[in-house]
Amino acid sequence: DFVVQGTGMPDASMDHVLLYNILHIEDPVALLREALRILKPGATASIIHWRSDIATPRGPSLEIRPALGQCLEWAREAGFAQTKEISLGDAAPYHYGILIHKP
Repeated sequence: DFVVQGTGMPDASMDHVLLYNILHIEDPVALLREALRILKPGATASIIHWRSDIATPRGPSLEIRPALGQCLEWAREAGFAQTKEISLGDAAPYHYGILIHKP
């Protein structure tokens, strides 16, 4: 279980990390720190998550979905230097997107 044991990847070995519909876990900052650890300097991670402001036809309950602002705060807390909201448009109307960058 990579949430508990980590990814097993070497430090600074990845160009990009995908964190899709997973940050509603118990300790999202720990997962973001693991993503930061395995990313190369200057590399990015992308976050896509279910929107918490609208009902959707599927997905986890609204109560456990993190809001976009919360994910941005967690990313900064984990050590990411830059964050940017990405519009997913009509391709994903029930989700939001974020790019985060390792310093």
